[in-house]
Amino acid sequence: METRAAKKRRLLMEQENKHNEKIKDRLSDLPDDVLHHTLSFLPIKSAARTSTLSKRWRKLWDSCPILDFSKACRLTGLRFGKKPATVGEVYDRHSKVVNGISKVLSGRHENSKIEVFEYAGYMNPSWLLDWVPCLVKHRVEKLVLDVWLVHSLDLPCSLFECNSLRSLTLEATRSEHCLLINNPDTRFWLPSSCARATSGLRSLSLTGVDFAGNVLFSDPSSFPSLEKLTVDHCRRISRLKICCANLKCIEVCSMDVKSLDISGMKLEKLTVKLCFNGCGKGSSVKILAPNLQTFCWNDNDFAEKCLIQSFPQLMEGEISSCVLPANVSEVKAQSAANLLSSLSQVGSLCLSYRILEILSKIYLEFDGLPYAFMNLKTLQIYTDLRKADIPGIACIFRSSPAVRNLTITITAGRDIHSPPAGWENQAQSLSSFLCHLKVVNIVVWTNAIHESVINVVRFLLQHGRALQKFVISSWHSKVHDQLATLFPRASTHLEGSWSYTNFLNT
Repeated sequence: METRAAKKRRLLMEQENKHNEKIKDRLSDLPDDVLHHTLSFLPIKSAARTSTLSKRWRKLWDSCPILDFSKACRLTGLRFGKKPATVGEVYDRHSKVVNGISKVLSGRHENSKIEVFEYAGYMNPSWLLDWVPCLVKHRVEKLVLDVWLVHSLDLPCSLFECNSLRSLTLEATRSEHCLLINNPDTRFWLPSSCARATSGLRSLSLTGVDFAGNVLFSDPSSFPSLEKLTVDHCRRISRLKICCANLKCIEVCSMDVKSLDISGMKLEKLTVKLCFNGCGKGSSVKILAPNLQTFCWNDNDFAEKCLIQSFPQLMEGEISSCVLPANVSEVKAQSAANLLSSLSQVGSLCLSYRILEILSKIYLEFDGLPYAFMNLKTLQIYTDLRKADIPGIACIFRSSPAVRNLTITITAGRDIHSPPAGWENQAQSLSSFLCHLKVVNIVVWTNAIHESVINVVRFLLQHGRALQKFVISSWHSKVHDQLATLFPRASTHLEGSWSYTNFLNT
């Protein structure tokens, strides 16, 4: 006969079991999509361990659409004891991870698709050849390979025949922490036949990839669905032509090209960075993009020939140069002027450092720019206010009669000096610019106030009749004390809107 104490224990156990079953059933009742989404937030090893919980979880893992192995075998900081890892040690460690990845791919359910597959680490060509058939079979949509190579890797054509593939990122990089790469010529090799095979590809990012000549993107029928393209550190290409019909965004970075030809009727954003450095005779840039909205030309040299049609829809532009003005010939100065002229319809423009000195050269030799930025409402300038910058700044001010918002970021330079007469002599020619200017932000990245800063503030306050707001941001409060009551103000609307910001208090 059951005692009262035993009965009480039994009832408590039954109640606890029912509670656990409710929790278990509540979790099990969730649809696969929700549980797959939950697994995607877990590290790949933790997600794999859930397969041991039950048959349901095993099935969920075998059909998980997001497989991110980018952190499963990272090379960064890989060491054994005090010595960097050798090739053999790296190979052994990565082989274990790769064998696990191969088992995951081969054990998937027949009808399960792979939405995302990411891998970062050492890559043996045979491993990729084993993976590709599984990836194609399970209709992979996004593929990211960030790998370190000992030998160059020829990408199989079957990968580009995968109609489900929408996004492809290929990156061959070096590891500074192991002795893995001793061949500077290790690269992905991309066959020219892939351009027409990947009919559904919308995003393509290539870093350290070799092209088969210059035919990959030169045919308008190539990559018919491609909307976003990034080309970075891709070598052995002296002339790059990109004219895929449906491209909306292009980034060209760190390319040692002599000629760049880009055209696209649907192109909306174009970035060219760290290209044309040290380019010689015969260098050229040609851009045709009538619907471009954002254009960034960052830290590039100027080609001798610049054939760029204007961008009537341009909203944002950014121009900076890495070349010393002393090395800019008259031909390149004219090329820089042509490049700037293509931005004449821009609404917001950012100019940095050496481009201002090149503008000074244009201002002094060609009497300024032959056009005006009539739609320019927001202007941002990065400068150390050296004497050589002043004519260039005056040049862009004179060509921008409709600017409402001006930001000048001032850094410490070697030649911080601009005599008051340098600005006062420009007052009459800049009257249109000064009449429309409403908001000024002066950002001072120096601990002490320099005469150049005082001269700029004095000039804008004394001649800015429409000013409504004037903000000075600096590291040092003494800047505020020195500029707060120094100069009279031409604008009667500025009172009550004068403010200061100290970086140390923000």
